[in-house]
Amino acid sequence: MRMLSILALGVGAATSPIPAHADEIGDLKALVNELKSQVLEQRAQVKDLKAQINNLNAQVTDQKQQVNAQSAQVQSQSSALQKVEAQQQVLEQKQVTPAPVPTLAANTGKPGYLAIPGTNTSVKIGGYVKLDVTDDVSSNISGSGASGNPASYNRSNFDPTAIPLDKSAASHRNGQVNFSAQESRLNLTTLTNTDRLGEVKSVIEGDFYNTSSNGNFFRLRHAYVSAAGFTAGQTWSTFSDLDTGGPETLDFGGPVGWAATRQAQLRYTAALPTGSLDVAVERPSADLKTATGVTDNHIDRIPDVVVRYSVDPSWGHVAVAGLGRYLTNDAGTTVDQQHANKLVYGVLAGVGIKTIGKDKLVLQTVDGNGIGRYLEQGEGVSAVLLNGAIKPIDIWGGVVGYTHFWTDALRSSAAYGYDHFSTPSGDTQKPIKSLSSVHVNLIWSPISSTDVGIEYIYGHIETSSPQSDTATGTTASKGSASRVEGSVKYSF
Repeated sequence: MRMLSILALGVGAATSPIPAHADEIGDLKALVNELKSQVLEQRAQVKDLKAQINNLNAQVTDQKQQVNAQSAQVQSQSSALQKVEAQQQVLEQKQVTPAPVPTLAANTGKPGYLAIPGTNTSVKIGGYVKLDVTDDVSSNISGSGASGNPASYNRSNFDPTAIPLDKSAASHRNGQVNFSAQESRLNLTTLTNTDRLGEVKSVIEGDFYNTSSNGNFFRLRHAYVSAAGFTAGQTWSTFSDLDTGGPETLDFGGPVGWAATRQAQLRYTAALPTGSLDVAVERPSADLKTATGVTDNHIDRIPDVVVRYSVDPSWGHVAVAGLGRYLTNDAGTTVDQQHANKLVYGVLAGVGIKTIGKDKLVLQTVDGNGIGRYLEQGEGVSAVLLNGAIKPIDIWGGVVGYTHFWTDALRSSAAYGYDHFSTPSGDTQKPIKSLSSVHVNLIWSPISSTDVGIEYIYGHIETSSPQSDTATGTTASKGSASRVEGSVKYSF
């Protein structure tokens, strides 16, 4: 209101015709000064208010920062609490249930193997079913020919040592026919992956070629485990080479002249830059032959030791092996002659040669004075016990065979085998001088798992001295026999 009064007074003075007085001008100046003072005061108040507002804004910003910091701290504490709770739950689960042991995956990459759920092992079941029909068209060529027992378990198996000598009564017993499925076999193989040993393999296999009266009981052939180069259990002797032991035959025994036996052993195989080296200790079994009235009191004190080297070049296969054995006979008495012992040996060499297409030629020879029971065919004797002394039998043998494929589904094999025995004088039990055999066959495979074939077998025996036959009163030192065999085989 004061300002309106001042303005009205000023306007009136300007329009009034009456001259302004000096005191009124003074009052007007005083009012202007007072107005200026009030404006300055208000400006100061405004400035002070702005400062207060800025201070309040700073306080709000600081409080916001404190709130944000507290929120971040709460979030960090919450995250740490969640981690602690998760660790506590893991510890509680471990206390209740033990942690599972990590396992490697089973090996299912090989055909025919099935993984066992929950393990690192895969398994394969295999084998075959086989029917053999034999006809001894000339004399007898198996165990039944020697013993005359038609129930002999092995009368389907070729046994050249059982061939009757010429002119004997047994040599005239022709036409023995036999049906047998004893060769049928079953096997189980497992593969297990391990961290330390790599792949561990185990094999169990058997057939029905046993010594029972009817030959239908299961017989163990293989039972071994192998890993990291070691093999432990029963399998083919290291003193053998199946790749050159004759071609494929329908006859279970095969030709004479090669080494093959299965027995318990511990073997180590070392891979070389070319080929492999096998070193083994194998089950000892003194294969002694005693004269009439002499008792076999052998003791197996030292295992047989075998070393074998084999290599597979592009053109085929080569193998050489050496055998060392220690034969001991001990009656347990103080007589010096009842404590006989003898170190004997054997050597083997085999060669397989690829020829035309899938055709193959195989040759194997064995020699030594301690290989009797290692031969596939023969007496199974390495020495004769005479007058308390062990007299080794020097043995030499060999086999040659050839396989020819007429077509992919039709093939033939032919094999000739020979064994020669240098029996010490004084042996009174049919000392054998030599054995020989011939096998010729034709095999058809209509499908990959089935074989149908026919085979001709010839065997010959010769003794070191003429033997008498009491039934006919004749003597002879030679004998021969022949057989025709037909087979049907299904593998799975």
